[in-house]
Amino acid sequence: MSLRILVVERERHAREGLRTILSSDGYDVCVAEDMWVGFASIFAQTFDVLLLDDDVRPERHVTLNVLDLLRFARRYWPATSGIVLSSFAEDVPRYMTEDGVQAVLEKPVDFSRLRDELAALTSRQGRRSVR
Repeated sequence: MSLRILVVERERHAREGLRTILSSDGYDVCVAEDMWVGFASIFAQTFDVLLLDDDVRPERHVTLNVLDLLRFARRYWPATSGIVLSSFAEDVPRYMTEDGVQAVLEKPVDFSRLRDELAALTSRQGRRSVR
């Protein structure tokens, strides 16, 4: 069973790079370039995993962060997990206390670690569907 992943990343080359790599690994990947597109994507369909760049901030003076995307997704699909991509090691403890956060990965992304985290989620998803 393949995971449905939403990548929320502002930088086009990083966003498309993640899409290409994860798609070639067999995952069903959608991308969003900002928080608003992320919310619209989550509203339109369910995702197993949100891959969230913590540098994505909404504009127009709205005080939201990427964890709000995860909270929104989990209201409709409680099994949704989040993996946060962060440039700041000091944010890791705060992110890890959030319900649904599977991991916080430091940027630049170590793809072997990302693949390990996704494999763990795939395994867990498979066990849920067997029950």
